[in-house]
Amino acid sequence: MRANNAVHVRREKIKIALSGVLSCAGAIGISSLLFSLMITAADLPQGAVVLMSSVSLCAGCFSAAYSVSKRRRRKGMLTGVFCGIVIFFAAVFLGIIFVKAFTAAGVFTKLMMILVCSAIGGIVGVNSPAKFR
Repeated sequence: MRANNAVHVRREKIKIALSGVLSCAGAIGISSLLFSLMITAADLPQGAVVLMSSVSLCAGCFSAAYSVSKRRRRKGMLTGVFCGIVIFFAAVFLGIIFVKAFTAAGVFTKLMMILVCSAIGGIVGVNSPAKFR
């Protein structure tokens, strides 16, 4: 019986992590798509593109932390910060792969922005009412 419980716990952790990843990717994808439509329709300058990509990243961080915290139902701020750290390292790693260099400009600002949005998402997720439990 004990092995069956361990398998259940492992599956639940995988479901929680997968929901966070899919939530983050979906939020970033949808907000990037909407911002791209706005950029092409209004022919906005380069500064607006950087701002909108930052907002998309914040939306993804909030969404991931919210979905994970809503499923865990405890330690929302800690869960949000952990999600933010994972997302930050994923963003740095993907930046190294696709840009072929580590850009140090704005790393601290990006880290703080990700951590704050993720912590807020975690707090809101834990404090939201549970549905279908």
